[in-house]
Amino acid sequence: MFTVIGITYCKRLHKGLMAEEEVVVVQKRAPTLKDVAADAGLSISTVSRALADHPAISLHTKEIVQQAAQRLHYRPNAQARALRKSRTNTIGLVIPHLTNPYFAELAAAVQQAALEAGLYTLLGNSNDDPEQLARAIGILEGQRVDGIIAVPHAGSEARLAELDIPLVLVDRELSDVPVTSVSTDPSEGLLAAVELLVRNGHTSIGYLAGPLDTSTGSDRLQAFRTACKRQGLEKQPVYLGGYQEFEGYVGTQQLLETPVTAIIAGDSMMTIGALRACHERKIRLGKDLALVGFDDFAVFQLQNPPLTIIDQHVAEMGQRAFEELYRILQGEPVATTIKLPTTLIVRGSTPVQGGN
Repeated sequence: MFTVIGITYCKRLHKGLMAEEEVVVVQKRAPTLKDVAADAGLSISTVSRALADHPAISLHTKEIVQQAAQRLHYRPNAQARALRKSRTNTIGLVIPHLTNPYFAELAAAVQQAALEAGLYTLLGNSNDDPEQLARAIGILEGQRVDGIIAVPHAGSEARLAELDIPLVLVDRELSDVPVTSVSTDPSEGLLAAVELLVRNGHTSIGYLAGPLDTSTGSDRLQAFRTACKRQGLEKQPVYLGGYQEFEGYVGTQQLLETPVTAIIAGDSMMTIGALRACHERKIRLGKDLALVGFDDFAVFQLQNPPLTIIDQHVAEMGQRAFEELYRILQGEPVATTIKLPTTLIVRGSTPVQGGN
């Protein structure tokens, strides 16, 4: 039973006197989507998609949700459903940092793909903070966007799971949020990088790791360690940092004291920090040190020598994320996990160890 108990006050005449007394009013309320989710032991997002016959939800889960809805006599709010079906021809995009060239390129790719499909993009910035991400999501909901593409962060699972509009995660995954995600598999690129360095005589390879509370940070570190193991290398030095230029700078300084003859940076901002540390020390890349960066930006090609890069093809990732969101908006079947390959682009910063 779902009841709301309220207390009201009324006045009645009693023996010629006005007296105030309490009257307890018990009203039944209709069960909500949240009630069905609690009864089924599932997230609100999963229940919503199950009731909408979303293709990403298994038949077994749909049956559990239907049984819970029947037990509670749940009836969808027809007015709310009609409101959700009205389109605004806008989508939301939430990225961690506007100043990071990687995410700027990702945003540009999403925006262009959306524009070509006749949709406009509202952009939010989370600063890699779950609370700021939640606020950005709330604002986008208030703007009644048709769907959202978001770069998630650990701690944002509950907020993203309760969304009742189409959602696609990009660049990172959240295992507890059963929605489509588009990211990259770092294994191929990192394996090729380690193989190249070992082939050129390097046996001490340092790695600048991203934050381990992101899927990209943990996946890339694991891929680096697996690649080293496949090449028969002992445990290699790792700096546990973050996706910031300063972390790459500090981490490179520390790794150079190990010492190492080669360094792989785990993202574009740390690559910039590594370059700054090397320039300050007047280290000759490709001669004194081999350096492999992440993400193929023009500035890395302008280095002397140009930088060897593990490329994630970020523009392709952004376009694919929009395509998946657009398929959901059109009611088409969608994939749940999409992994794009990474590739190694070899340039002058990784020649044979001990060059002149």
